[in-house]
Amino acid sequence: RYRHEGLRTGLRDELNCMLSKQKIADNHERNSSPPLFPTNILVVACHACQHLTDETLEIASEYGVNVAVMPCCQKDHDGWWKGLTKRLVKSNNTESTSLSIGTVMDLLAAGKMLGWQTGSSAGVRYRVKMKLMDEGISPHQNRMILCRAESRESGRKLQGGKEESPKVLAHEKLTRAYRRAHRQSKNEVESPVNTSEKRVP
Repeated sequence: RYRHEGLRTGLRDELNCMLSKQKIADNHERNSSPPLFPTNILVVACHACQHLTDETLEIASEYGVNVAVMPCCQKDHDGWWKGLTKRLVKSNNTESTSLSIGTVMDLLAAGKMLGWQTGSSAGVRYRVKMKLMDEGISPHQNRMILCRAESRESGRKLQGGKEESPKVLAHEKLTRAYRRAHRQSKNEVESPVNTSEKRVP
């Protein structure tokens, strides 16, 4: 159905409506439809102007649903990042290299969804990707931020049935590499190589 109210109230109300219907269905014994979880829901915002991109991402993360946005008319309302884009261009000493404020704001928006606590209240974390749409379809604003919600308890099963998250596995791999590097440097100190030239009689 078509909703007339604004995003701030309309999106939350729509998500509440969908999830409340699921709770009613769960209590109805005759219902045979598959369960609807927040991670089965996708919120899509095309050409979400200025702060509407951030608000869409924020609301979606509160409910733990998937979200895809195409930002538009990005603004740096606080003025913290606009100066950086100019300095980055000057530091490269080339006129051909540029980093628009729109690109910076989109990267910051994607980074917010990768934040440590984003989605934690809903028990999810987000896998975030940024993709480009064909410029023939949308020439000026063609960056899409795709955020997939996943349970914070989900992990990768190892031998023995143990589950580990990708971050834990990466940390273990880094720890092993660190130990190998220090073991090697320790052996070099204990067994120094004789580099002095031999005297020829």
